[in-house]
Amino acid sequence: MNTPNIAERDAYPPQALHDYAFLADGERGALVGPRGEICWLCAPRWHSDAVFSTLIGGAGLYAVTPRGRFVPGGHYEEGSLIWRSRWITEGGIVECREALAFPGEPGRLVLLRRVRATEGPARVWVLLHPFAGYGTQPLREVRRDDSGEWTARVGELYLRWTGGGDASLDQVGSTGAQFTLDLALEEGQQHDMVLELGARRLPDEHLPGPSDLWSRTERA
Repeated sequence: MNTPNIAERDAYPPQALHDYAFLADGERGALVGPRGEICWLCAPRWHSDAVFSTLIGGAGLYAVTPRGRFVPGGHYEEGSLIWRSRWITEGGIVECREALAFPGEPGRLVLLRRVRATEGPARVWVLLHPFAGYGTQPLREVRRDDSGEWTARVGELYLRWTGGGDASLDQVGSTGAQFTLDLALEEGQQHDMVLELGARRLPDEHLPGPSDLWSRTERA
């Protein structure tokens, strides 16, 4: 198993278990840390190999983190496994609404993240570093289409990421490639990101828009 690159390891060290929130859709689950790091996710099912495994010292992470100093917090929306990461920063308050879209499909997960500058402007750093097989199978066959949608393979999985059209694709030595994105949001502005991971080639017909996916998850 590969170890995280130094910057990733230092920025997102393991936390006490009670500091993590749990996302789930009936088919798989994920853990979200206080810095907005999804550090544990097995895909496509509960018993599959991990794609994000920095929780146990492996590689693979999906983080949405405010720039600069902040105080972390968060809460579940009532009666749901929708989590709201909340950070008080030097310039205001930033939130990230997070969920595995519900109801879940056995062969495909849909991970929703909605970043919002609740009070004051916000600068947010996004890092998407999938690494299948507990950190042994990096990204490959990465493409970005004209709309800014990314597709790739990671291990045996198919990946599609929307909302990261301005992201850079960086090589990080033995830990493969990762996406990085610097978001600047004005007060009240929000930004949606949708990550799909599937055991089979993802269908050409796209998912509904993020607002519809959120509504469906809330109702379910």
